[in-house]
Amino acid sequence: MDTRFQVKQYVAVVQGQIGKFMVFQTGDQKFYLFAQIKDGCLTGLNFPIEKRRLRNNVRSALAHGWGNSSL
Repeated sequence: MDTRFQVKQYVAVVQGQIGKFMVFQTGDQKFYLFAQIKDGCLTGLNFPIEKRRLRNNVRSALAHGWGNSSL
């Protein structure tokens, strides 16, 4: 199994330009798993994002467990 899809711990909910996402730590320390939320429900669309590809302010906030949205 791909460790980038193994959820270890919930981090935060973030609001982006294309919607809301729950963010989780994964089995691979270099990645976060983003799970799309629509109308308060998970859609099943999950994708890993490398931490280094996130904007500095987003990466720092997630490292401290902060999001910018609520469910």
